[in-house]
Amino acid sequence: MRLSSICALIDGEKKEGQQLCLDAKFLRGKSTGEYQQRGKFVHKGDNIILVDGENSGEVFTVPCDGYMGSTFKQLWVSSAMHLPYVLNFILFYKELLRKSKRGAAIPHLNKEIFYSLIIGMPPYREQQRISARIDELSQLFK
Repeated sequence: MRLSSICALIDGEKKEGQQLCLDAKFLRGKSTGEYQQRGKFVHKGDNIILVDGENSGEVFTVPCDGYMGSTFKQLWVSSAMHLPYVLNFILFYKELLRKSKRGAAIPHLNKEIFYSLIIGMPPYREQQRISARIDELSQLFK
């Protein structure tokens, strides 16, 4: 199955009112964040994906309500899928996504390649088991 069957990159809800700007520096812990008066609102726990810049394809889980930075899209994942399974899958292809960017001045995530990635769709419980095992193994490399 293609990623396009279970994922979508969406803009987020346009909203006004003072909120924290969730840009890449803030999400990486390299800034305390700035406030802005309007933007594309995302909720704590939502997932956003960097679509512009050198690290296109990097996914962040939103730590608090706020406006996502202009270089992001909200990552929607079907409820038929175990979210950590899909996020691990995207992380696996991070290097391919980084190398296949489009544009010279500001590289953009190649959405055609993103949506065309093939993902296995085992039963939900198997997705959970696979994700748990990946988490176990990743702890060994820290």
